[in-house]
Amino acid sequence: MKMAMNELAALCRAALEGSGWQQGDYEDAADAAVWLQAVGFEGVEALNGLLGAAPGERYAVQGGLDRNPEFERARGLVGCLLAFELAWAQASRDGVGIVRVEQALAPRLALHGLRMMSARGRRFDLSWHEAGCQHFATTTGHDAFPSYLGCVAGGKPDGTDIVVCCRTNDALPPAFDIVKDLRDEVSPAEFEARYYETLWRGVELDDAQLARLGEWKNRVLVEATAASRAHGAGGQDDGF
Repeated sequence: MKMAMNELAALCRAALEGSGWQQGDYEDAADAAVWLQAVGFEGVEALNGLLGAAPGERYAVQGGLDRNPEFERARGLVGCLLAFELAWAQASRDGVGIVRVEQALAPRLALHGLRMMSARGRRFDLSWHEAGCQHFATTTGHDAFPSYLGCVAGGKPDGTDIVVCCRTNDALPPAFDIVKDLRDEVSPAEFEARYYETLWRGVELDDAQLARLGEWKNRVLVEATAASRAHGAGGQDDGF
């Protein structure tokens, strides 16, 4: 079925909240999932890694001269937008900022983080592993949408890691080498066309995906009683 993008965003937020994620995390993840769904990257499917999962990603922030990153366990969701903010903060100081995320719960969501940085005019490179493939994307800071460079099979069969690299100067070395002869490239212009087409026509969602999101959404609902209202639940007189 088709849904308006804002309707899907609200449903994804409610489902992630029902799964136990905190507000900042579920808002970032929902926005990422809807954008990915709109541009053909199966964002709702990517949420399967978050629904019912507890925070457990491990991340490390590196400057240009750091060679032995120290990983720590994240209390929330790093592999979406936060990794890019951390890399930018490090690059503002050292010229290069690298964030490595291990055991990423939904690594594909990082592509939306790259899109957000692209819209802010920042220079980033992104790599992530998922389903036995390594994916590459980049943004020069001159386009509102990123470039997905493609993917290559191999690498880490079960890996779900993410590498985000921000460079303030193109002369500085990147955090990883981009593999040649990639497939399924998507240009900034193609991303833009896909996004606005979906914004106009609606986003596609199959019945199974809708049911799964609805199931998790319902976990934030409680029986309408005086006790539940006393604890902050909404009611028929709230204007919603």
